Amino acid sequence: MIPELRIALAALDPTARDALRRVLIRDRAGRDEIAMQLLRYRDAVGDELADITGMLTMNPEARQRLVRLLGESDGRG
Repeated sequence: MIPELRIALAALDPTARDALRRVLIRDRAGRDEIAMQLLRYRDAVGDELADITGMLTMNPEARQRLVRLLGESDGRG
């Protein structure tokens, strides 16, 4: 995992990390729906989160690694 991603994840509060983890463990249809909802906000954060969710949907190994990393950072790993 790239160091910048670890730093960005560390900056999130525990509630945000948990929410991201829950999104990423959903099935593809669930992730796609969440990405569409994020795009409705039309701000930089929503667009970026939607892009990340889409990219991770296309790369299941990276998504699984990130879910594990999020679980470890919350004491679940």
